[in-house]
Amino acid sequence: PKTHTTDPTRVPHMPHATAGLLLLTALACASAETVSVDAAGNAKAAESSAETCGAGDDQGKCGFDDGSGSYASVETGRGAGTDKVSTCGEWCAGAEANAPCAIDTTVMPCKGEYWCTTTCALWTVSILEAATPAARPLTCEQFIRTSAFPRGGEVCSDSCLLNEIKPSRYPAPTGLGFLCAPGTCDPAVQNRYNGTFKATELGLAVLECPCNWFGSDCSDDWVAVERVLRKERLGDFETTVFGVSEADWQRVMAEHRPGGVVRVQAPSPTAWGDRPLEQPYALANDRESGVVGELEVLTGPPETHYHPTVTEVAFRVRALPVGPVAGTPLYINPSVAGFFNKHYRFLLDALEGDAAVAHVAMVASGAGLSGVRTALATLSREGGKALHLFYGLRDVRHLPYRELLARWVAAGQVGLTLLVSSGDPAAREAPEPEIAAAIAAGQKLRAQHAGGGKMYAQHALHLSFLAGSLSEAGAALSNTAVVICGRSELLLDTEALLGELPGSADYLPQRVFMNI
Repeated sequence: PKTHTTDPTRVPHMPHATAGLLLLTALACASAETVSVDAAGNAKAAESSAETCGAGDDQGKCGFDDGSGSYASVETGRGAGTDKVSTCGEWCAGAEANAPCAIDTTVMPCKGEYWCTTTCALWTVSILEAATPAARPLTCEQFIRTSAFPRGGEVCSDSCLLNEIKPSRYPAPTGLGFLCAPGTCDPAVQNRYNGTFKATELGLAVLECPCNWFGSDCSDDWVAVERVLRKERLGDFETTVFGVSEADWQRVMAEHRPGGVVRVQAPSPTAWGDRPLEQPYALANDRESGVVGELEVLTGPPETHYHPTVTEVAFRVRALPVGPVAGTPLYINPSVAGFFNKHYRFLLDALEGDAAVAHVAMVASGAGLSGVRTALATLSREGGKALHLFYGLRDVRHLPYRELLARWVAAGQVGLTLLVSSGDPAAREAPEPEIAAAIAAGQKLRAQHAGGGKMYAQHALHLSFLAGSLSEAGAALSNTAVVICGRSELLLDTEALLGELPGSADYLPQRVFMNI
């Protein structure tokens, strides 16, 4: 009904050049009560190759299309060339599904040659059928790809998107950024919109379940968090170990891989339809060495400048006491994604097919250490490659996984370099010889830093390739894979610095891995 015009998730209108544009989102908040939609059309996505990130054509289940061209496919129509195809229109309703067409910017704004082409199938489901009885649900594969652009959506407010998924990194689906329901941080595609004014009047899209992906409100694979088993506060960091049943642990870990991410969710009355809000975390434990029933995450303090629905679960997780989860239930989804390269291949699969790689260098900061921990555990267990970790933190007294890292270093399994940013001398002291040596290695590189200003883990990695431990070990981009896990600044800076090294144009696309 049209009387449903007050939405507690509404965000203030932000006037800008693209205000009111209609687009789609894929990593915002999840939802609560779902309506069953036939998933027959989603069977293809379930058959994706185990050796790639794959949805359908072996792309899409790693991360979002970044516009580099690696994601281009006949199913999305991206990169077809606006000057080579006809403008999308009513004719698309009777055309071949994958027929490419140029987005009609009078109907759907877009930006950039790559993003301004689509397919007739996507134009039909996003525009022609929107808010009509003929409207069909989007498949999980389309949701993962962010290939559709529901007519009723608009570009998400800046406060709705974490820095890692803002339009500057991920412009999908039409070059301007993810789409939200008007005035909210809700994704423009949700299962709970089925049969409501959100779909029938506003023209938002219905998501077909099951679909375990960022922002999905499908509840098919929810796992109940029974209790918090342990917590440890380390300065701003906090490790939290969730307790789940043995059967549920097996479900969460079934497809977990290094860098895999879980979505912790909780229903919230602050969101339309009491949908669960979600918070993604890189899972710290791996299947082989993990304890059955235990799921560990490493968190930092939530940032306060985002819309409240974006960080509500993060604040709740930080506030949870040890013991049974009381009050509103808490859920966790099976691990998805993992570290992937620009060709959308997962780390372990890519390394298996790249015999030239002799070194794996990992760079992380803050809570990003949890993601690389799983990669270090797996690769040190498998052996055959020299492992190097460059980690930045404020105070070594608050170093997470301290005993584990010292043990790996003592066993010769990992080379460790620590970049401590605090000027307090006590913040750079450690009783363990392995940790003390890692601090000294960071200080040595700091002394070589000629760029001025502060030096972080990404700068240490770069210097080490030029004249540090990596160079001394014979590591170069020609024989080294680089894994990055941390905030957007770390991701962008590391790529830029690596781009200055010899052979970067040839090696970076297949040798650099991230999990977002």
